[in-house]
Amino acid sequence: MTSAVRKLCALALFLASSSSFAIEHWADGRASLHSCLYASSYEAEIRMSYRNLSLPWGTSVELIHGWGGLDNWVAFDWDNTQTVAAPASAPWTWTVTVRSFISHRTSPKWYDSFNFVWKVTLPGGSVFYEKGNGSTFGFYSANLGDIAERPCTNNSSFSGPPFALTITSIERW
Repeated sequence: MTSAVRKLCALALFLASSSSFAIEHWADGRASLHSCLYASSYEAEIRMSYRNLSLPWGTSVELIHGWGGLDNWVAFDWDNTQTVAAPASAPWTWTVTVRSFISHRTSPKWYDSFNFVWKVTLPGGSVFYEKGNGSTFGFYSANLGDIAERPCTNNSSFSGPPFALTITSIERW
C-alpha cells in the first residue's frame, strides 16, 4: 500500500467515524418547590440544545415537546404538547428553555420525563425530524429523575444548579 493510498484510507475512515459526531444534543434541568409549605407545586426548567455540524447556514430549528409521567398510576407520553422555536445560540447550535409545573399537591398527575423531537427546516424549505431512530412515532426522552436537588423557594425563581439529564431514544412504530 502506497503512502498516498494509506493517507486516503485514513481520511475516509476519519470522515466516516466523525460523521456520527456531527449531530448531538443535550439537556439540563432543575426543579423547585415554589413554597416551603406543604400545599405547593413543583416546577421544572429544562434547557435543550441541539448541534448539527452538517446543516447549512439559514437552517431553523424547532423543539416539539410534551411531558411524560403518570396520572392515577396510568402512564402517558405526550401531555401539554408544544412547539417552540429554538434560536441559534452558537454556530450550528440551537438552544431553548422551557418551564412547566411537573406536579401539584392536589393532583394525581406528575411528570417524570420530557419527551421531544427536533424539527429542522432547511433554507430551501424541506423539513426533517431528528428523533434518534427510524421508527414512525419515535422520540427522545429526557429523564427528570436526574434532577438531584429540588429546593423550596417562596417565589417563582429557581435556586441551585441545573443537572444534566439522561436522554434516551424511544422507538414507537
